[in-house]
Amino acid sequence: MKKNTILYCLLFFLLFGIFGKGKSLQQFKDCNQKIVCLNSLILVEKMPEFSKAQKEIEKLSKNHENILEKLAKEFHKKAEKFQKNKNPILKKELEILQARAQAYQKNAADDLAKKQNKLLNPIYKKIENAIHRVLDKDQTIIRVDDCSPGKGVLVNKGVDITEEVKKELGI
Repeated sequence: MKKNTILYCLLFFLLFGIFGKGKSLQQFKDCNQKIVCLNSLILVEKMPEFSKAQKEIEKLSKNHENILEKLAKEFHKKAEKFQKNKNPILKKELEILQARAQAYQKNAADDLAKKQNKLLNPIYKKIENAIHRVLDKDQTIIRVDDCSPGKGVLVNKGVDITEEVKKELGI
């Protein structure tokens, strides 16, 4: 058993020595490279374009909600009538109205997603360009993590460059 452990250790070091030698030397050369983070949520919220976009998205969302609410009211009225007299024509109208409401709901969700992309993508692109300008100024940065709450970065020992990116964005 002890011989197998020694053999595996020797094999590991041999393979590491053959395949990892160049990589370890490269790591020593790149010691001054750093991983940084920024809080994209702060950046987005501070952008003047974001509040305008948010208002437009909310307006469109309210419009779709109002239309869906009207369809729901119409459906409930017809459903009450159907419950009273079980008219097969009303049943067919209910089915058509339900299908129409479902189709509208899907179209509304698609419309809202398209509007969000149209309004928010330029904001994200602007932030990305500012990040690249910061990276151009500091050549030692090799990766930027998003340290916004909920973005999945639990610990980041990298330098937070949010303030530098905010300066690049003029916010």
